[in-house]
Amino acid sequence: MEENKERFLDGLLKELCQEMGIKLEMLSYDWILQLEKDGKVRHITRNHFDNNPQASGEIANDKYATYEVLKSQEVPVIEHTMIFNPGTRSRYVQEDQGVWEIAHKAFEKENHKVVVKPNDGYEGKEVALCHTKKELEVTIEKLFQKHGTISICPYYDIETEYRTFYLNGKVELIYGKTKPSVIGDGKTSLEELIQELNLPNKKVVRDNLALLDLEAVPEKGEKVEISWKHNLSGGSIPKVLAKGELYEKIEKLAIRAGKALNMNFATIDIVRTTNNRVICFRNKLRCMCAYLCSKC
Repeated sequence: MEENKERFLDGLLKELCQEMGIKLEMLSYDWILQLEKDGKVRHITRNHFDNNPQASGEIANDKYATYEVLKSQEVPVIEHTMIFNPGTRSRYVQEDQGVWEIAHKAFEKENHKVVVKPNDGYEGKEVALCHTKKELEVTIEKLFQKHGTISICPYYDIETEYRTFYLNGKVELIYGKTKPSVIGDGKTSLEELIQELNLPNKKVVRDNLALLDLEAVPEKGEKVEISWKHNLSGGSIPKVLAKGELYEKIEKLAIRAGKALNMNFATIDIVRTTNNRVICFRNKLRCMCAYLCSKC
């Protein structure tokens, strides 16, 4: 299968610009989107919009930095552990603690189930769920081949992830994302059931499918999730959230997080876990995690 060369965001922006009479140019091998109208020029690079302060954008690009800032301002935050690549970031590696000692300590603290990811990653790329120390070590070594820093954080069993659109101190829209899944009928193979979902033609989807036994036949009524991640690029299904108590609770935390980082525009992800707790904060620029506790 061939990868879709145009990102969803680029296609959406092209449509919006055409409707609103905005001149759109793709520059620097399509890395820069230049928008122009009425003498004003704005730029978008990948998922970066130029209406945020540069320092805020740089913090948002770094998962651990975001954790530190939110924690310092008492926004409930999921703990992140930073691991530096000794080959490229040796001056930051603690002399009294090696890479594996730090990683194993984080693993043991989080009940032997952690999520490992590039510290500056996005869209769920190269994110791994590790159940053993061996898996953790292999994942870290693989990530160190391309990245100078990685983050380790707890795994939460997520029921629904809510994406909030934060603009100038207000939340304009919230929609929920549910993981792609199929329900068995006792006769049809998992591969055939998945084909009916028409999942996006993307590498992240192929990677998810590679972890499944596609020849298996789920029992009647059995639910099989395609992935533990909620990325739209992986086939998660969006649904707009109506106003109400849950909306207001999510809105409150999103505003706290957005203001804590001095953001003007961000999409912030807040998720409900299966035990009815809520965790948050993924900015469209990068990923940020906090949780909404009973005191919030």
